[in-house]
Amino acid sequence: MTMAALFLALPVVMLPEMSPGDIDSLLSSPSWVESSPSERLRTLALLRTGTPYALGCLGEGKGGDVDPDPIFRLDSTDCTVLVLTDAALARSTSLAEAKEAIIAIHYRGGKVDYANRYHFTVDRILHSPGFEEITAEAAGDSLLEEISLTLNRTAEGTALLDIPWELTVTARFLPADRLTPEIAERLGAVCGVAFVNRRNVAKGYLVSHEGIVFDGAVLHHASSSSGKVVSVPFLEYLAGEGDTPRFDGVIFYKFL
Repeated sequence: MTMAALFLALPVVMLPEMSPGDIDSLLSSPSWVESSPSERLRTLALLRTGTPYALGCLGEGKGGDVDPDPIFRLDSTDCTVLVLTDAALARSTSLAEAKEAIIAIHYRGGKVDYANRYHFTVDRILHSPGFEEITAEAAGDSLLEEISLTLNRTAEGTALLDIPWELTVTARFLPADRLTPEIAERLGAVCGVAFVNRRNVAKGYLVSHEGIVFDGAVLHHASSSSGKVVSVPFLEYLAGEGDTPRFDGVIFYKFL
């Protein structure tokens, strides 16, 4: 029985309700230690469903001059925080390890500083040691589009965030109208997805939202409209309610 199946068969205490000791017991349990990263992420999806949504709820801790929110937390989340904390937990066997892991994948060079954060999802996917972009592996090169932009520089030439940093990148994404069920099936057991809107380029960023896709079919994400972490049909979510997809395209990435 997989770890996720075991949790489905037993009364579950959700992760936000667990004490630090309970979380350490989970992360050091033989079932967790012996499970694969994808199994761990699937288990976390079960344990984190319903977690309250809170935008921008991670920071540099009490010593942070700009953002004193905790470096690591599980009581609330937004879409990126869910991905980061799950990625950190999935590579850890204790809460202390998870807190160190998030520093390694959330801060350039592992140096905790507001200006040093991977503030932009596309920058994190391309350059953080915790993630690797895999869109072409699922969709093939011929279906992808390229888009170039300077992160943290608006069309007016001003900085989006008050940090002494900008970076020109070229990103490849799969347009939403080219994502078929057959492509989704190639995503495997688990991967990350970043949702792209072209209009964001003028504001100095690219990605509007992100989450975790299981079996090419289920999107697990922190939803601002629902006010909590939910799981929904992936392709239906991307399609939206009208004739126009909810987003212009997607970037897929794996957890390292």
